[in-house]
Amino acid sequence: MTPTPKIDELPTDWWTAAECAAYLGITRSTWAAYVAREQAPAPERTFGRSPAWRPATVKTWAANRPRRGK
Repeated sequence: MTPTPKIDELPTDWWTAAECAAYLGITRSTWAAYVAREQAPAPERTFGRSPAWRPATVKTWAANRPRRGK
C-alpha cells in the first residue's frame, strides 16, 4: 500500500483544498461544501487521498463565480 503524501510533498503546480480555500479567503470546509454541491470545480486529480486542482482552474472559477447582489 502506498502511503498518502504529505502536503509539502505535493507538486507545487497543484493546489490542495486548503490552498484553494486560502486563495479565496474562505475556510477549507466551505470550499469542500462548494465542491460537494458542485458549485466549485471538481478535483482534477488526486495525490493519494488528497484532491487537487490546477491554480488556473480555481482562479478562473473565482473570477467568474456569481456573487450575491451582483
